[in-house]
Amino acid sequence: MSKILMLDCTLRDGGYINDWQFGKEAIFDIEKKLVSTGVDIVEIGFLKNEIYNPNRTVFSDEKQIEDIIAPKNKDVLYAAMVEVMNPLPIEYISQRTDTSIDIIRVIVWKRLLKEGFEYCKAITEKGYKVCVQPARVDQYSQQEFVEMVELFNNLNPMAVYIVDSWGTQDKEGILRYIELADKHLKKDIALGFHGHNNLQQAFGCAEAFAELGLKRDIIIDASIYGIGRGAGNLNLEIFARYLNIKFDKNYDITPMLKIYSDYIEKIYKEHPWGYSFPNYLVASYNCNPEYADYYGFKKKLSLKAISDIISKLKDTDKIIFTKDTADSYLEKYLKTRK
Repeated sequence: MSKILMLDCTLRDGGYINDWQFGKEAIFDIEKKLVSTGVDIVEIGFLKNEIYNPNRTVFSDEKQIEDIIAPKNKDVLYAAMVEVMNPLPIEYISQRTDTSIDIIRVIVWKRLLKEGFEYCKAITEKGYKVCVQPARVDQYSQQEFVEMVELFNNLNPMAVYIVDSWGTQDKEGILRYIELADKHLKKDIALGFHGHNNLQQAFGCAEAFAELGLKRDIIIDASIYGIGRGAGNLNLEIFARYLNIKFDKNYDITPMLKIYSDYIEKIYKEHPWGYSFPNYLVASYNCNPEYADYYGFKKKLSLKAISDIISKLKDTDKIIFTKDTADSYLEKYLKTRK
């Protein structure tokens, strides 16, 4: 029988807000509280080729995660994420054991599909379940998307995802990709959804996905209070309540509220996220959400100024944000105002 699974990404996607600086004690406590909610998969953080700091949820060896998740709960799967764009060398990842994480999720870029496939293959050979995360799914044509799905079919991963990296998609757009994936993905491979809230679409898309009644397992990502990049993610506490009511799930909301009051509320006060007009404008132009943070919250530009600047960005500059690029466009804009 197919299942709806929830994956919590508070300690991973949430780290975009605070540079993954949750603090060692908080990391341990948040992980234990998340497990007690009954959520199906807990994502502990990123695997990256960086110097390890126990106060951050960025790890240079998956064995650094073992102390955090010990003792493992048999009813929960534990995950970490890696990027093909800047991968942790595969030789740094140990062979999976009973005390290791269970899943490695791989962010795959469209222009690096071959490299992504080979990296995912190497991870499966080390004994891990793999979730394939094609970044910015909206950049794929229907044919390109089908070809990507059929490529990864050859690996028999745990899941292939629909990833709305920048929160630019509405329900119709997401369902179109879900329909394509369901048609071409092998039936024993789960289908996942990772959404962001720049256009306030994360809940509606996840709700529509859950109610399709697909004959395969589905995985839906969420985080406490929606903590995450840009306007944030789907709220774990809200979607867990919805699944409890609609699908007779039994997620415990109380520990989610405790995580918020003990840790997330303080982060929010220092580095707020959530729906805002700067995020809305940037998503409307299908643009990297870091421009919203830079122009809207750091430079405190007017909405008209943000719109005028974003509308002039070249397509390549919309994708990759750098401070130098943002400043160059801002300088050009200011010159036209004189």
